Formats: sequence, structure tokens, C-alpha cells
Amino acid sequence: MNETAEDLNYDCNYNMFLAKTMLPNLNKTDDRQKAVRWMKKLATCNRSLEERKLRNDFMYYLVVNIQQGELQPPFTEPPPTSPLPDIAHLLPGGVTEENQDEWGDKTGQGGPKPPMLYDHSPDGGAFLAAQPVPRCGAFCYLAVVAREPKKND
Repeated sequence: MNETAEDLNYDCNYNMFLAKTMLPNLNKTDDRQKAVRWMKKLATCNRSLEERKLRNDFMYYLVVNIQQGELQPPFTEPPPTSPLPDIAHLLPGGVTEENQDEWGDKTGQGGPKPPMLYDHSPDGGAFLAAQPVPRCGAFCYLAVVAREPKKND
């Protein structure tokens, strides 16, 4: 999916609006202050498209935390002074050494076989791997794809 800087900034600004609107959901003054610090930090993360995508992931999870009325890691700590990629592994579904190569190598050899959905996905499961994984509940994925029928020769 080709996302432009304008689209990514729009998403961030929308989530920033939601976060500001829902700040009263946080009962603790300390949590509200941390959330505001995180919003200020995330507002400065716009040097590249990749950084903006990561910023939007953080914004999404910050909004979810504020909506639930309680901050979860990494938002329980003040935002880092370092760039966001240094803590990307802290987000739910983030990249860690344990799950970085969950299905073995690219051929599927040397590790457990990937789910059938990955095999039949046009992008090899890249889209699914980039989606947030819920802490509890279900993850549902529905795709409708139109392809030209194969011609029988």
C-alpha cells in the first residue's frame, strides 16, 4: 500500500485529536501527563515515511490505552529521547528476536510450517505480519480479491 506523507500525517493528526479528546478517561494525573508527553514526542517524529508509519503505530496504541482508561507499556514510562525504532519491540505484536523469524527461513525450511493463509496470500503474508496482534480476543481477516480466470489452453 502506497501511503504518502500527507496520508500518514492526516492519520496521526486524527489520532492526536482522539487522544486529546479522551484524556479525561485517564483517572490518574500522572498518566495524563505521561500521555501528553508521549503526544508531544510523537508529534516530532516525521523525518521519513518509515518513522511516520512507526509514529502512527505508537499513536494508535496510545489512543487505545487512553480509551481503556489505563496506560500500558511503553506508555507507563516517559517517552525516550532516542528515536522510536529503538523501542518498536515494546508495542504489541512488535518485532523481537524471538518472533522475528517465527516461521523459519523464507522457504519454510528449518522451522515450523507457516499457516496456510500465508501460503495463499498474494504477498506471502507480509500484510498480516504487519498488523497489530490483539492481547486478547480474536483477530479476523477478510480479503476479497478479483483475478482474471485462467485460460485453458
